[in-house]
Amino acid sequence: MRKAALLLSILLLVAVAGCGAEPAAPTPSPAPATDTPAPPAATTAPTVGVVPSGPASCVEAPLDFQVEPRIPDVTEEDHVHGPADAPITLIEYADFQ
Repeated sequence: MRKAALLLSILLLVAVAGCGAEPAAPTPSPAPATDTPAPPAATTAPTVGVVPSGPASCVEAPLDFQVEPRIPDVTEEDHVHGPADAPITLIEYADFQ
């Protein structure tokens, strides 16, 4: 039990010591010597224009699915769950052998 407490104390001490140090400040590098003058500083800041687009609108898209000719139609002998006139029909095939 003492070994676990000692290990936990060491890990906590390392975590606190690692998080407590402040990052080193970057040292500025000397500017390269050039014969050309520096460009003049900009006097005005660029502006950003925001144009409202208005409220969002949703348009219901029609469900146009391709009919697979190899899948037989649902008959009265099939187990059905849900309305017969549903826009989408899910067919599950299972083999319990």
